[in-house]
This record gives sequence, C-alpha cells and structure tokens, in this order.
Amino acid sequence: MGVRLFRYLFENAANAMIMSGCIWDKGVQEQLRYVYTCETSYNPAEQMDQSDGGQMLYHGSPIHIFVMGSFSVEDAVRLLDAIRHDTVETVILPYVAPVQRFLMIHNMMEQGIRDQEVLKLIQAPYLYLKNSPVKKIFFLYGNGKPYEKNEDEMYPGTYFQPQDEEILDMIEEMEGYSVPVMKAGHIINNRMLFLFGYFGIDLYRIRHFLFHYAKNTRIEKIDERQIKKMLLAYRKAFGDCGMETLTMFCSPVEVIATQTDCVLNTIVIDKDDFCHADIEGDDGRCSVKCMLYNDYDVCHCHRTSKAELRAGVLLLGNICLSKHLKELKVYYRTVYEQIRAITIPNCGNIFNWDSSLLDMDAEKNAVFWICPFCAQLQNQVLREIKARNARNRVIALNEEYGCCFNGFLTEKEE
Repeated sequence: MGVRLFRYLFENAANAMIMSGCIWDKGVQEQLRYVYTCETSYNPAEQMDQSDGGQMLYHGSPIHIFVMGSFSVEDAVRLLDAIRHDTVETVILPYVAPVQRFLMIHNMMEQGIRDQEVLKLIQAPYLYLKNSPVKKIFFLYGNGKPYEKNEDEMYPGTYFQPQDEEILDMIEEMEGYSVPVMKAGHIINNRMLFLFGYFGIDLYRIRHFLFHYAKNTRIEKIDERQIKKMLLAYRKAFGDCGMETLTMFCSPVEVIATQTDCVLNTIVIDKDDFCHADIEGDDGRCSVKCMLYNDYDVCHCHRTSKAELRAGVLLLGNICLSKHLKELKVYYRTVYEQIRAITIPNCGNIFNWDSSLLDMDAEKNAVFWICPFCAQLQNQVLREIKARNARNRVIALNEEYGCCFNGFLTEKEE
C-alpha cells in the first residue's frame, strides 16, 4: 500500500508567518521541501527590525521551493540565510516596483540597517538572484486564470501564465532592463499542489504616482526634503498596507474521500522540542512517535461522498481582505472545500479583515485559524472567529510556541 506523509510546521515566531513543509512519497522515496515566509506588520513599508532570519527547520537540507509572502527586510534576510545555508532550487516572490524598494532602502538607512547583501537584494532583486546559486526565479504580478481540476493542469509542472506585454514594457521602463514577471498560477510537484495568488498595488497606479513625483528627476538624486515628501505622498496614495503579498494554498493532490484515507494531527511545539520538517531525514519516525506519545487533535475523515478531504493550508500573508476577499474566493474556489487550516492576515489587523471569510461550510471538520501573537493582535477578530462556529480553533504563534500539522495518506483497498 502506498503511503504519503506530509507536514506543515509553523515556526516559533512572533510578528511573522513562517511555515516549513514537505511531502514524502515513501513508495518512491521522494521528498519535496518548501518554505513560506511572510513578515506581518501594521505598516509593511516600515518593517525595519532585523530578525535572526529563522531556522527554516531544515538543518541544511535542500529547499525545493522558497516563497516570499511579502517583500520585506525580514523576509529578505530569511531568503539570504536560506541561500547561504541550504540549496535553494526555486524562489517565488512578488514583483515590487523600484519606487517601493527605494522607500524601503530609505527607511533602512534611517534605522541604521546597512547590511550590504540585504541592500543589494532589495535594490535589484532580479539581478541579485540571477547571479545567486538559486536555479529558478519567479516574480509574480497579478493572477492568471483560476485553477481547474482537469487533466491538463494535474500533471507535474509549473503553470504560471505569461504576463501581458504592456505590463512587461512598463516594468522594463521602470527598472531599466527587462524582468521576466509572470502571472500567479500553480505548481504540482511530487503529487503536491501549490496554488499562488497575488494581491497588491496596481502598477498603473504606481506609474501615475511616478508621473507626479519622479518624472523628470533621477530617483537617486532626490534630496532629503523631496524624499520625505514622496514618503508622505506614497502613504496617502496607497495607505499603510500598500505592499504586495503572495498567498499560497498547499495540499496533497488526489485526496478524494472515496479513494483515500487521511489522518492529520495537530500539536503545539515548544522551542525545546527540536521538531523539524524533514520527514525523509528520520524515515518518518518523528510522525509515528508524535502520534504515539503526544496529545493532539486528530483530524480524520472517512466520508462516503466524493468530496475531497480537508488536508490543505491556505496562507493569506498580508492580504487586505476588505479589498480583495471577493477576488480571493473566486480565485481559490476549486480548493475551498479542502482548507483545514488558514492563516489570519497581518496579525489580525482589523483593516485587513473581513468577517465574510468566516462563511466557510466545514461541516463537522474543525478549521484551524493561525496567527502570530504580536502586540497589535486584534481581539475583535479572534472573537468573531470563535463566535461564528464552535469548530473554529485559534492557534496563536509566538517566540515560545509554534504548531505542527502532520499526517499521512493511504489509498483505500478495493
């Protein structure tokens, strides 16, 4: 009988959403490792407290997919740390316009952060990563067509749609060179689905902003007074949360209830537990020991219908739900019934929140709502989540506690 083990491991981190995950197909001895990192803050343009980078919980094992959920200083530090200590095969990140990166660098200088590698990455991310050991780089802007479960889109591969020529020309005009930006789509690798969504600022608005403040002036020669004026104008035009974010849904594919058994366990991680996301590294013994010796929530489903099992995680990054919820639901409509855990965007910032997200018919399944426990965490959001459905469970992450979802899939015998 074929067995696939999978794990979603959220690190012990405050003010950040860092998930290390993997799926291991024991039958063919193949494992896929991935990382999603997104710094959460009320004002992404001012994320200046440099972190330690995070361990990514792989201990030097290759990372097949590294996803930057936000383009922040902290996420850049984590990416650089992963590149230095691990083999990073693919990096996926949101495209951020030069003027936004310039304002980030200006804020870094004001805070006294002068790490040259971080500065180089933020100043010219495509050129930096192109000259790094990373094998594949995908900059995403905008969303392609929604994912459909058909034969054409279920084979292993990368399904990102080409970007519109007008957008590529606009990017080349702003950057001074071409950048191969794509539309967000999905990847299928080792029978694992990764469905990405882009939610951020319209580049046409950025171009309109530049027309007024940087049309006839080289941006590196703007004096301090003009820089501060641009900062104020930028915030007025785009708001405090005016940065891009990548959302990501991930789940094993082919988890139809009539054909597959699925067990998913949830535990709280203490920082001294030495949990890790490398299933192959211990031959799956960590998951077995966890099931035997720990108290956990068992998420088990034996449905007789043909519905797909809830074994997926939806990472919402810093999405502004009040602006993008309708688009989000349309984009993820085909996988909506597979969501077992979902992250609360931007530390529960009330300006990012929309309670309509709670209109999720989970039947008898518990749905886990995960959020970093930061100083700005909004109790109002947590109360709405708990009040809407008794099966909603809130998991708060901080520097002491993380959480791990681990489980296995087996095909039913006929």
